Amino acid sequence: MEVRFIKPEEAADFLKISAASFIWKFDKEIDNKLEMPVLGAFNNGKLIAGAEIYNYKCNYCGNFVNTVVLDGICSQPEYRRMGGVRAIFDDVGKTAIQNDITIGFLSPFSISYYEKFGFANLNRSFSIKVPFNNLSNFERSNDVELYTGEQFNELCELYNKCTKKENLMMIRESKSYFCDKPFENTDYTYIHRNKSGEADGYVRFKVNRPEELVAEELFVLTPDALRGIIGFLRSYDGIVKTLVVKKQYPGSPFACIADRIDNTNYEYTGGIAARIYNLKKLLESNVYPKEYGKFSILSLDELNENKGIFDVEYKNGKASVTKRNSGDYDISLSPTAAARLLLAGEGHTKETAIFIDGVELKNNADDFFRAFPHRATHFIEYIC
Repeated sequence: MEVRFIKPEEAADFLKISAASFIWKFDKEIDNKLEMPVLGAFNNGKLIAGAEIYNYKCNYCGNFVNTVVLDGICSQPEYRRMGGVRAIFDDVGKTAIQNDITIGFLSPFSISYYEKFGFANLNRSFSIKVPFNNLSNFERSNDVELYTGEQFNELCELYNKCTKKENLMMIRESKSYFCDKPFENTDYTYIHRNKSGEADGYVRFKVNRPEELVAEELFVLTPDALRGIIGFLRSYDGIVKTLVVKKQYPGSPFACIADRIDNTNYEYTGGIAARIYNLKKLLESNVYPKEYGKFSILSLDELNENKGIFDVEYKNGKASVTKRNSGDYDISLSPTAAARLLLAGEGHTKETAIFIDGVELKNNADDFFRAFPHRATHFIEYIC
């Protein structure tokens, strides 16, 4: 099985596989180009599987690490179970270290399927629905400005400030992430400004009359910005019944206030799956407690760089990380368990971690759990 990035002239072959896998209509006059790199698996020279590859930088405890997102993973139906997709994942895993990739992400159609490749489902998100009639406690506000593209640098800077507050959020540098033609696309972004005129929050939404105003993104730096944006959105309460805020998580700013609003409805919308490709670098990027602590992890990963025992000794927020092949350890983790405990920000204790498949506690691991407390964690980016 050969794995390599496909050539421009092979784009139509991949798009046909995608069409057959996901059942969409292929138009040979239109669907013959790719705008992203595609890693393909070839059997005797024939393309049988592929995955779109996107590279980002995401926040992990204030350190921005290189990540890879795999999307559009597909295989030709008649060639399934021949190892094409596995060959692609094996190649990504083998080259991750040399490409300085620390974490991988994908959107799982099946949790159990992608667990075979070391990906664990995390960042479970939900939509929050609130009747506009129940938002009367929020004073109406007009301290906002419609985004038209001219404020891109300011909006991008604001978003990236929010990125630093939540693990796994991605840096944005492209205008394509924000809609600068609101009237043409009925896709509106409003920037909130504080009393000094500084941008401290924004909301991006569409209006589906007469039922819902749907906020796809809502990011704020301060409580005043959150209340100001909600106060502004109330200006639509005469034409729609419900405010819907998507991509929320427990502890997000809007979730914190929604818990006190009557008739609030929470709708689970799935999650993202993640895998650690460079365990040593991730451990080094973590922010540790000020007090001294140490622990050792037996990593049961199949990737050579992640396989073995990692000794971590920390103090004053930083740690030294070394690796050895054998000996005693405090906790053993499968790749999926490592993703759950180190990336998800769930703040597990030894009492709760024992119920996670792939976790084995051997010695006292209190210093380990103290090093990975509950943290705001929100993977929002997917495709540019």
